[in-house]
Amino acid sequence: MNKPTKENISIVTEGLESFFEHMIKTQSFNLEEFVNFMEPRFEAAGYREELKYNVNGNSGGGSILILTESGAGDFIAMTGAIREIRRIYPDAYITLSAHPRSLKFAECCPYVDEVILDPQDFPTLDIVEIFKSNIQTSRKLLGQRFDICFAFAIHPTTPLLMYMSGAKIRLTLVYHENLGRMNNNTLIAYVMKLATHVFPCSTYGGHIADDSFSLIENVTHLPITNRKLEVWYTPADVGIAKTFLNGVSGIIYSLNMGGNLLTNHYPPEKYAKFLEMILTEEPTANFVILGGGQADLKSAAIIKNVAPAIYDKKIIDLTNKISYRQSAAVLKFCKVHIGNDTGTMHVAAAVDCPVLLPNCFAADLPTFPTDVTQCWYPYGVPSVIIQPEHALSECKNLNFHHPHGCAANVPHCITQIKPETLFKGFHLLKERAAKKICEPLFIH
Repeated sequence: MNKPTKENISIVTEGLESFFEHMIKTQSFNLEEFVNFMEPRFEAAGYREELKYNVNGNSGGGSILILTESGAGDFIAMTGAIREIRRIYPDAYITLSAHPRSLKFAECCPYVDEVILDPQDFPTLDIVEIFKSNIQTSRKLLGQRFDICFAFAIHPTTPLLMYMSGAKIRLTLVYHENLGRMNNNTLIAYVMKLATHVFPCSTYGGHIADDSFSLIENVTHLPITNRKLEVWYTPADVGIAKTFLNGVSGIIYSLNMGGNLLTNHYPPEKYAKFLEMILTEEPTANFVILGGGQADLKSAAIIKNVAPAIYDKKIIDLTNKISYRQSAAVLKFCKVHIGNDTGTMHVAAAVDCPVLLPNCFAADLPTFPTDVTQCWYPYGVPSVIIQPEHALSECKNLNFHHPHGCAANVPHCITQIKPETLFKGFHLLKERAAKKICEPLFIH
């Protein structure tokens, strides 16, 4: 692989730093001006040389960059695409850029040659901060002369890093979440200046994982051979999982009561009532609580307070005790995952664990193709999604459509779901799992 020299890298980084100083002085960012300023520097440094092989993977060698997103759930949705890129480009040197929340998964990826940390974690939309952070990350990326960059870009900040990486061919999608942050026409113009190829989501309204696959199909004109998602962990992670589950007999169900958005938090006291219902039918069942953070700890404490007998005898509380990757290993031993809309839910789906999901999107709200329920459901496994029957008035009478349905910043519409409805969904999920029906079922 013909890597750039220090002089090549300096030509680009000095250009980026010079433009950043210009931004600070003018307190503005003109994208067209930026591209016109940087393109001659990329050319002079050799980053616009001819490809070493065809974009459809017919020839060997070359260097590929894959940019992924911040959350673990985002990353899991793109793992199948990462595997397919390696299949299509078996001889390429592949570099994967990962964010802090998904880095530990990325480090175990068997399909890439190198993993680089992008420190932006749910990045700000302040262009000055974005540009400054991207300069630091681009220093690492410019050490390769990337032929192709696949940017699975949910955040509108990622295409800027894609351009600053120096990749000759820059491929990305226009996602629905981008559109929520920018005017549609403005966004497309923005991305088109930074990418060489921009594709709309061909499965618009489909799952985000299928959109990642569609980018590859659009580029290579080759079919995806395997649409399965993956989670990567180590034998040591499995050993830790077995240690915590040692001595447990009977079926194990996992439970996660956290998540970044409080509007998705189902009340833990209702979860406790639901667990009691399961134990009435399955007295030998056990539960393992997964998650981390203060909200998860608080929810576990509520379960302990309202159902002490269940907590002491039937629950293994691993809140804040194991890593995300070790949680994935634990989920391999669970028959069903129960919990809020979290990254753990997507991890469970990727390890083939059926999912029962209470959701805040009320059944009586109109559904748009870009809603979270349509794009971020548990992928590729049997799942039952429990909805409130009606949106509360504050959410039903909004003058805009919220992609999560419920617009509150606290548990709100979701609190209406009864434990009995969750129990009904639990039975339906087991039936669908037995029949291997993987389409999500929505009930209320």
